[in-house]
Amino acid sequence: MKPRVLVLHANYAPQLSFFDDWLEAFRDAPQFTVEVIDIVKAGAHERLRKRRDEHDLIVLLHSCNGDWLTSLEPLADTLAARRGLLMSFVGNEVSLPGRLLGPKVELLRRIRPDWIATQLLLEAGAYLFDGVASRGVVAIPHALNPRAFHARTPQRDRPIDVGVRTAPYPAFLGDNDRNRLLARFERGDLGLAVDISMTQRFDRDGWAGFLDRCKATIATEAGSWYLQRDDHTMKAIRAWVLGKKRGITLRTDGRLQRLAMVMPQKMRRWIRARLKGPLALEVNAYDDLDFDEVYARFFRDEPRPPVYAKCISSRHFDAIGTKTCQIMYRGRYNDLLEADTHYLALDDDFGNLDDVLRRFRDPAERERIVETAHAHVMASHTYAHRIAEISRLVS
Repeated sequence: MKPRVLVLHANYAPQLSFFDDWLEAFRDAPQFTVEVIDIVKAGAHERLRKRRDEHDLIVLLHSCNGDWLTSLEPLADTLAARRGLLMSFVGNEVSLPGRLLGPKVELLRRIRPDWIATQLLLEAGAYLFDGVASRGVVAIPHALNPRAFHARTPQRDRPIDVGVRTAPYPAFLGDNDRNRLLARFERGDLGLAVDISMTQRFDRDGWAGFLDRCKATIATEAGSWYLQRDDHTMKAIRAWVLGKKRGITLRTDGRLQRLAMVMPQKMRRWIRARLKGPLALEVNAYDDLDFDEVYARFFRDEPRPPVYAKCISSRHFDAIGTKTCQIMYRGRYNDLLEADTHYLALDDDFGNLDDVLRRFRDPAERERIVETAHAHVMASHTYAHRIAEISRLVS
């Protein structure tokens, strides 16, 4: 008999395609018999109580704890009293204003997982979550969904040389690498057809279609260099920012957030756009921070953790699936991608930019990069591979 798996997720963010990818990966898994509960929906807690002990494994996907804990907290004691095994993925393994790591770790302790599945390198995941899970931390990064992200347009017929849809890195992370990279390609002096937006976002189909129109995209590793289990730097930044605000600021971790979680996405955007004057959302309070000022005040003398804290992102796999060449700073990328084999490696001071662009403009070299990366990922790093890994682990 197949193991019975109960998958919990929170359906609130259509622009985060990896939420859909992971959910579909479990639903389609031939190794398991799967039931799914959306913890944002009314009645989720009662359904969990009834169904909890009928399953061999409970899985909490990234969406359960990535941005907010408000839907997961009421389920903690029920989950802790289970009979079977539990694996929790962790979304946003970094301190954010109003979404700190410390409360997330403490909530996971209450749930008593058997495994914590980290997106980070194992050393970084263990640094953050050591002692939280009875069977330890396992490194299970994102992967490729080849059904959603595949190439339809040949490289030679793609109208955009370099295309990007992303959000700027906020100053409170102490990292300006992504913003510097985007700014360099936005300058317009490289002789490329560039389409970069940091405001427009796509759902999964729109993102896949956009990548399929691009010969290349630019990216950096995800995460923060400043992993802190006690959130001390983020707490200090938050106090500094909110201390300067006048009027009423609706805090990210306030009571109204519970209401926002169950609102339709369009309604949340409508309300955010109309909050002006003395009433404001905390999430908007950090938009205009000056990076140099924040870095000098909070990060210049702050030691980095003793582990490599950056990681590969689902978006790296999305580009590989559509055979879109990636131009990226050198990094580890969870030791899954090799510089100048799977992507064009750019020095962070742009010292080799001319050579990178020369290679990018060579159709044969660009084709070699995208085909090598695609074959590598299809052989070992699809969501089907990740599910097989989880199956072996829980067996």
